Amino acid sequence: MHAVGEMHLGGHDEDQDETGAPLLIDSHGKAVVDPVWALLDYTLAKSGPKPLLIEWDNDVPEWDVLSAELIRAEGALVLV
Repeated sequence: MHAVGEMHLGGHDEDQDETGAPLLIDSHGKAVVDPVWALLDYTLAKSGPKPLLIEWDNDVPEWDVLSAELIRAEGALVLV
């Protein structure tokens, strides 16, 4: 984990592959989901604090949605 310089978080779209299995596509167009936040908490507990970037490249929502994700990311860093 020492080689990790920054962690990126982003929302995803859900689809299916040709066999019908779930396929999650990193789209940066939706809010980060709870399982990703849980994975971030787990990873930060192992690695210590790292710079975080929340990526939202399309379908950008109003500021209150974006700032809520910022607050949640800041909260994850405080727990470390």
